[in-house]
Amino acid sequence: MAKVAVIGLGRFGSACAKRLYDQGAEVLAIDRSRARIEELKDGVTAAIACDATVRSNLTAYDVGNMDAVVVATASNFETSVLVTLHCHEMGVPRVVVKALNALQSRVLHEVGADQVVMPEEEMGERLADHVLRESIVDFVELPDGYTLRRLAVPEDWYGKSLADLALLPGQRLNVVQIVRTAETAASGDEKVELGYDRIPLPSGETVFLAGDRMDVIGPDEVLQGLSATPSSENGDN
Repeated sequence: MAKVAVIGLGRFGSACAKRLYDQGAEVLAIDRSRARIEELKDGVTAAIACDATVRSNLTAYDVGNMDAVVVATASNFETSVLVTLHCHEMGVPRVVVKALNALQSRVLHEVGADQVVMPEEEMGERLADHVLRESIVDFVELPDGYTLRRLAVPEDWYGKSLADLALLPGQRLNVVQIVRTAETAASGDEKVELGYDRIPLPSGETVFLAGDRMDVIGPDEVLQGLSATPSSENGDN
């Protein structure tokens, strides 16, 4: 079972924490607000009211031993930076942070974020695509027990092609898109994430690279197992 801490329980953080818990993760929810903790405590494994910018608080609740931490404190950028830095220094394998703009994203990467998400921007782009293309993909009803999810590609798939993995006949998994981080050299050996390259309907010859994510349709139990596989997802408004 994956262990995830969600720090910041605004609308975004609360929704993320509840969804992770519903998907079978062990979820520790943290926020300064006791009212938010009371609202969420029955929907997660544990909910703690404390100041996550104080490193000793994170240590006390064993945040450093989580499989991943979601930092959802984008409305307070200083808090996001401090919490991200603490989690990185504590050795959390995957630190995912919410940001409001590209400048915040760059700074958060520099202090240790493994992935930065900008939900408002991404949802705006998706809405524009749907309006222009009259897409109905969000309204397609999948059979019971099947889901379309975006997952990190497992490390042992790196360097292998879809044909090598035989996902459809072997595990009933259909990869509909690969999302690949686009990077450029910044200064020295540092890298700055600029965005994503998308590979829709990848062919059997397509090879997975380190850091890839994939949009995949498959049985819930198989996707749950993959979501728990390691790879190389305080309040907001």
